[in-house]
Amino acid sequence: MLGFDPLTISSVLVLASSSAKDLCQMPKPTEINVLPATQKVQFVTNQNLAELQQHQTDTINPYGYNSDSFTQGFAKGKISIRTEVNLNHKVLPRYNAACLWYEKIEVKFDIDPDVHIAKEVYDDRCMRKAVVGHEMKHVMVDRKIVNKYSRQIGQKIYAELKKRGFIGGPIPLENVKAVAERMQRTVMQLVELEQQRMELDRKDLQGQVDTLEEYDRVNSLCPKWEVTPEMLDPTRNASYGRRR
Repeated sequence: MLGFDPLTISSVLVLASSSAKDLCQMPKPTEINVLPATQKVQFVTNQNLAELQQHQTDTINPYGYNSDSFTQGFAKGKISIRTEVNLNHKVLPRYNAACLWYEKIEVKFDIDPDVHIAKEVYDDRCMRKAVVGHEMKHVMVDRKIVNKYSRQIGQKIYAELKKRGFIGGPIPLENVKAVAERMQRTVMQLVELEQQRMELDRKDLQGQVDTLEEYDRVNSLCPKWEVTPEMLDPTRNASYGRRR
């Protein structure tokens, strides 16, 4: 099983030598933590083949246009990202000003994976193993993606804040609230941009799992398994292709 790589980055700030900026010094470097985690995979097997066809998935069908295919199982995983930005400050009464700095930034990734398997498939020992094995490839893709972007987001936050500065000030007291909101918003925007890149990367890598060769491999594992038209829809009388 693929593990996760927690990432901790400490910032190093070099202040320009000026009497004003010398008033604002960080007591310690900013702590940047990126924490990936995954929930236990939940297997959902309470629907039959006919009911499973009602689910909409974003899988691009690799079969030809004249083939009628069906879904025997699918993975449904949600990746959520929560970002917390903690600032600290120091008031300079003599100047009616304050210093603001990033004390701690924490980004938490969480994967909540569900694998849906049709009742008939799950009840067949051979097909259960074959289809579950395929769907777990999708789960592993999500884990790899989260590992990759955990490191990437941590490095991006550090690099971009280093350009802007981990500390601001002296700031007139009447402007502290606005500056604090801007500092927090900057981190949120950096994370959101990387999240958008992650989703595109994720779709591409997940699509590479659902190939015609992979579907044929899964089906070849259980040559005795057969799905009849009646299992999918008793009112239809057609020949069906095979799909994962």
